[in-house]
Amino acid sequence: MSQIASFYLLKDGQRQELSGGDCSGAVYMAIWDWCEYELDLDVRFPAPQTEDTLDSALLEEELASKLLAALREQDLLELAAEIAPDWDLPAEAVQSGLETLRSHLELVRGDTALLYEMI
Repeated sequence: MSQIASFYLLKDGQRQELSGGDCSGAVYMAIWDWCEYELDLDVRFPAPQTEDTLDSALLEEELASKLLAALREQDLLELAAEIAPDWDLPAEAVQSGLETLRSHLELVRGDTALLYEMI
């Protein structure tokens, strides 16, 4: 299982690849779980996945703004230190993933969406 994390900005049927922040898919799985359990935001979706897709999330405008607002309220260093031990991950990797996610969420406006896939 390679766990390669990929982000895409979706707009007008186009898919623009964004940086994955050099984090493994496990980092983002930990972040999505935090979103579900702590924020009650279900970002995962039954995407038209290929056999190779292990995890996916779609954040359209409303969901993206809720998550972005929640991340802006957090000290990302403290949040990473809270999330990391449950997944046996380095806090620095989780913090990097949170920072990458926050910067990508800032791009979601109007009819754009953020797609995450782990292969």
